[in-house]
Amino acid sequence: MQRTRRVIERYGDKQKFLLTFNPSVQKLAGRNPERAFFGEAPSLVIMRKAYGDGFPGTWLLPQILDLVAFSNSKGTLSGEQAEFLAEAIANEYYFLKASELQLFFYRFKCGAYGKFYGNVDPMMIMQGLKQFMKERAVEIERHENEMKEREREESAKNAITPREYCRNHGYPEMDNVLDIIEYERKLENVKPPKD
Repeated sequence: MQRTRRVIERYGDKQKFLLTFNPSVQKLAGRNPERAFFGEAPSLVIMRKAYGDGFPGTWLLPQILDLVAFSNSKGTLSGEQAEFLAEAIANEYYFLKASELQLFFYRFKCGAYGKFYGNVDPMMIMQGLKQFMKERAVEIERHENEMKEREREESAKNAITPREYCRNHGYPEMDNVLDIIEYERKLENVKPPKD
């Protein structure tokens, strides 16, 4: 509930959301794929919760029609085909963010997922989404590895050697962590009993 409230607070009503994430914004996603994948844009399921059940399809329809117009194909999608495609994407890829889908449409326009021969093929768009999902998985794995590496580096900044630990605690110098553990156990056994 809180995420849906944040979406409405940030993007406004349905009309304002449609203007914010209109097809002309696809090129911005293309310029910054990192932000498209890992930014704050809402997913289709969050859109559905914030703006109503049919809203993801409503938002997707202009994205699809923009791709059709861009392709300059002889045959176009019928209204029924375009609506079905929008709903199919909303149902199958409900977890994708608006920015990720805009990146997909941008890349499709750039030829990353094939081209239409004569007629716009909705199944080719769905196949393109499958390819996009593979790219997305690679990006997520890369991002997670980078985050883990940053954490390791940050942890290493705060790490100290066994000798430094011994100096900080007034112990005799030792190079082996197991020796330090053993020494501390012996100290525990030597402590006087509590009153």
